[in-house]
Amino acid sequence: MTSALILIFLSAAVHAVVNVLTKRADDKYAMRLLIGVFSAVLVTPALFFLPLPSGRAIWFLVATAVVHALYELLLVRSYESAAFSAVYPVARGTGPLFTALGAILLLGERPGWAEIAGILMVCGGVIAIGLSHRATDGAMKGLAFALATGLTIGIYTLIDASGVRAVPEPLTYVLWFFVAHGFSVLLTAPGIRGRAVLIEARRQWKLGVLLGALSITTYGSAMLAYRFGATAQLAALRETSVLFGTALAMSFLGEHMTVRRWIAAGAIACGAVLLQM
Repeated sequence: MTSALILIFLSAAVHAVVNVLTKRADDKYAMRLLIGVFSAVLVTPALFFLPLPSGRAIWFLVATAVVHALYELLLVRSYESAAFSAVYPVARGTGPLFTALGAILLLGERPGWAEIAGILMVCGGVIAIGLSHRATDGAMKGLAFALATGLTIGIYTLIDASGVRAVPEPLTYVLWFFVAHGFSVLLTAPGIRGRAVLIEARRQWKLGVLLGALSITTYGSAMLAYRFGATAQLAALRETSVLFGTALAMSFLGEHMTVRRWIAAGAIACGAVLLQM
């Protein structure tokens, strides 16, 4: 379990960096395309040293590619409808709730009361940070897309947790995931946004390479953690990335914390402590 905790906190910290840098991109959907493509390119050389996925793992890879393509679309639609700082925490906060429900119903996991309390505190704190931002005209529409994004997060987390446990060598699934994901966004992004997304992607490719490498670290670490620990608890712990993101936003983006946000941050921290007990 110690290895799983180290991996999930590494994932959370790097995840915050990826999203703060993504926030600064001129075209966020083009950047999501670049992240998917470059992460696939970067892992390709390592595939020659690993066995091919087989059996159930192939179907998990196909399923996660489809769900991730939908996730990318819903995530960007939520960004376009409301403030990033409002919808992102809601999406990330509801994801572990859907994951926990699926882990109980589908994976047979049985978290104790302390773990359930920890999951609720982390998710509640994350959502509270999002709702603490001033509402805009598109806020309700954005929050609806954010909730749908959270549902896809829960689904792909369950798929990938099952997939990484279905292979003898976990890196086989992890690295092939990035190839499947890159292939799916390369097919869907131009169809959704047209040629303009490719033009924007060419303009931002340098940042895309960096975020692609960081993406391998953040989600690769998370999938390896799911191999060694309980899915629901680890998925909730990963959302402590919002704390890292808030610290980075205060330091580099000039954002400020209100009393309500400090209380929400405290709830996330307390929930993280409960999940480690």
